[in-house]
Amino acid sequence: MAKKILIIEADPTALRLTEFTLKQRGHQVLSTCNGLEGIITAQKETPDLIILDVMLPGIDGYEVCKRLRTGAQTAEIPILIISGKAREEDIAIGFKAGASDYLPKPATPSTIISRVERLLDIKPDGKLGIIPFINSSGSPGMTVLLAEIAAAMAEMEKQVTMVEVTASRKDHKNTSSHADNPGRAIIETDTGNAEKAEPACEMLPSGIRLLHIAESTDENDSASSMELLNGMSGSTDYLLIDLPLKPSPFTRSVLGACELTIIASGYKLKDISEIYNIVRLLNFSGVSAAKSAAIIIDTEGSFPAASLSSIKPYFEANLGIDLAGVISFDAKVFQRSYLESQPIIKSGQNTQFAQNIRQIARYILSHNTKKIEMLKSAIRLPHLEKGK
Repeated sequence: MAKKILIIEADPTALRLTEFTLKQRGHQVLSTCNGLEGIITAQKETPDLIILDVMLPGIDGYEVCKRLRTGAQTAEIPILIISGKAREEDIAIGFKAGASDYLPKPATPSTIISRVERLLDIKPDGKLGIIPFINSSGSPGMTVLLAEIAAAMAEMEKQVTMVEVTASRKDHKNTSSHADNPGRAIIETDTGNAEKAEPACEMLPSGIRLLHIAESTDENDSASSMELLNGMSGSTDYLLIDLPLKPSPFTRSVLGACELTIIASGYKLKDISEIYNIVRLLNFSGVSAAKSAAIIIDTEGSFPAASLSSIKPYFEANLGIDLAGVISFDAKVFQRSYLESQPIIKSGQNTQFAQNIRQIARYILSHNTKKIEMLKSAIRLPHLEKGK
């Protein structure tokens, strides 16, 4: 559906490129090269989205962003900053000013479209965000990694529940007549009324809830399981699901209901090449590239100087999906700390690992949320790039 988009950009070349890119997608485009004129236009036209440069004549883009956030008519309009100011501190200032997303220049047309469509596809307040994580290369420590991301989202004042999908078990404590069916999905509940009870969750030491669910091979049971998960919207904002990618009814149901699918991959070329196959499979299953993203996980510390800005253009141009972040960690550290203490991002808040994790959390929230004021106050150090 065509949207009204306002571009506030002082560089004529960048303005023409962005205008052409958006018009090719059928959007109505308004433009101005001055910050004050941009604010007036935004108040008058109330666009669906604003694309904003930082280096503007008069007041800069950061100040424009702040003023838009304080205006009654413009406070909730998504704002995408596209700027040549791409240092970590520059991007942090942008998010603190109220930006919904921040894209360093030069930005390719495909990347601009991906970010714009992601911001325009905002879920309504109160809708449960279902985020499946697919471990494409079998990297260890996936559950703990999700726990770290969940903890970072909790820092940003979101209620998060992790979901661990396991094979069905005959000896599960559920005593219903279906317990003998190894294909039945079983969710532990507080009462015997599975239709009305909310799933009971294990509470991790970090305060994050963990729900164990047995995968189903039965269509009716999978539908019932999804109904229960959707019923959690009253007590949680997001479900982070460690999802096995297999042709099962439950997997299809999750992918059909998800807001964003994240593919977790190792850092080696053979691992990254597998992402391409998964993207094609997801597309076949109805999950568009605009609702897919990848994270690269380095479990051997071989990516010490990895810069997100240097990797992203090649990655996104070749695979067609966003690269949400690169995470470097030692899997042995995760094994030692697995569910036994506070999240690693708590004990090492200013480490590169903590910044990486918060980048992923920020990406997830910016993909789905309308509460920009919450993002503005909660997001910290969102960028992976260091020392540039």
